Amino acid sequence: MKRLFTLLLAVLMLATCFLMASCEKEGPAGTDSSTAGGEVSQVETLVPTLDNIRDHEGKVLRVLAQEKEGVAFAQEPFGASEVNSEPVNDACINRFAILEQTYGFTVEAEFVETWTEFPERVKQDFMTGSATYDVISGGITNMAPFAAEGMLMDLNSIEDSNLSLNESWWDKATQEDMTIAGKLFFATGDIILLDDEFTMCMFYNKGLVDDYGLDNPSELVKDGTWTLDKMYEMAAEVAHDTDNGTMEVTGKDVWGLVCVMFDTYKLVMGADAPQVVKNDKGLPELAIDREYNLKAFEMVHEIMSDKQVTAVREDYYAWNDPNANIVVDQFYDGRALFMMNTISAVNTVIMREANIRYGILPMPKYDTNQENYATTVDPYSFACISIREGCEDTDFVTFALEAMAYLGETMVTPEYYERTLKNKRFPDDDDSPEILEIIFSNRLVDISVAFNWDDCIQYYNNIMWAGGDVVSYVEKVRNRFEIAMNETVAFFETGELPDSGDAE
Repeated sequence: MKRLFTLLLAVLMLATCFLMASCEKEGPAGTDSSTAGGEVSQVETLVPTLDNIRDHEGKVLRVLAQEKEGVAFAQEPFGASEVNSEPVNDACINRFAILEQTYGFTVEAEFVETWTEFPERVKQDFMTGSATYDVISGGITNMAPFAAEGMLMDLNSIEDSNLSLNESWWDKATQEDMTIAGKLFFATGDIILLDDEFTMCMFYNKGLVDDYGLDNPSELVKDGTWTLDKMYEMAAEVAHDTDNGTMEVTGKDVWGLVCVMFDTYKLVMGADAPQVVKNDKGLPELAIDREYNLKAFEMVHEIMSDKQVTAVREDYYAWNDPNANIVVDQFYDGRALFMMNTISAVNTVIMREANIRYGILPMPKYDTNQENYATTVDPYSFACISIREGCEDTDFVTFALEAMAYLGETMVTPEYYERTLKNKRFPDDDDSPEILEIIFSNRLVDISVAFNWDDCIQYYNNIMWAGGDVVSYVEKVRNRFEIAMNETVAFFETGELPDSGDAE
């Protein structure tokens, strides 16, 4: 019955697509919507950029994906198997059915169980030539080394590519961040959901905002005045000891901000101060010790170091201590004004069961002179897709990915965005639609952290532990960082892998 229901629903949706297409007077740009016999070719208009009818009957788009146990929507885009009344899951299944009925191909996914096994599997398959898949999907930090080691195809140079990466169903801004020397090995957008799920944001407690008569944070965002200074001011207004004169994370004290040490990096990125910037040749350069970045870090360092306002997990527990979650859990218990996390936090049990009214915000600006908000991502889980080097049928693979991405925009993303995020996770928040749009449209992917040159993902953590002296720290690491970065850049420019060996 489930399969019958799925098929009937898919046919209905496909018929709707055809009906809409038949109402168009013109086909996609540059094409003729009529056939030689004068009949309207409906299939041509299903995906506007795929202007030729293709018969891929019996072909299978095979994907190897990074498993994300317990994460909502982790498997649906590639591996949803049966309808279950979850709107996103069912939309993905309907997308599969339409693709098969229209173009004849199916999608099969294999999921690698652990985060560490995923890169081992890909590298082993590449070395032995045993890969049974052409598309790889995983977190950007896991994926980037594949590009640096010649395992992925440059999406910008596939001769018979059907990918239209400048279209709205692909994330153009993020792909620009991930392009080096004109080469792009990763794409993301409506084809998957984990790019949005693992975009960073800030949550705030609406009850505490009301109790303390604070400015509405959502209005500050829309006015362009949601800044680090304003966040700190509001956090300091709320934070207070409730009993013994000492701020503690095991009692009833109220905090302005609860966080982890890595949130230092997220706040600096929110100030639009990435660790590297692109020069006029599109090549990365270290920027962490430039004047603007230093000012942004100094302000964040002040906030993170104020132990009367901010509770940082690592100030109380080792990062892997089983009790460490006590710190951030202050927010879910209603005893903290602000907390940083990914969008995916709204789907967790602890958030759904928390007895609080919460809202969502982008990372605060450095100051009001900053043009746009800048919200970074969780580099470990922010997902993208790549095509394996050695893929023999790039015509089919790029065709299938383009079709999946387009139908993702029209079928899947609305279910995720409208029904799951706006209606289910923010049911009493009239501001969330506009705020979510601001967050997703101002995403910042720091390419240095993606490739993790010299383990730079830990730079701000290390600087915090060392007392906050950025300049001295960069003097120690600059040579190692630039050697690692330049090896990647040299490969992107020449296509020649560097000699093996560790950088001095």
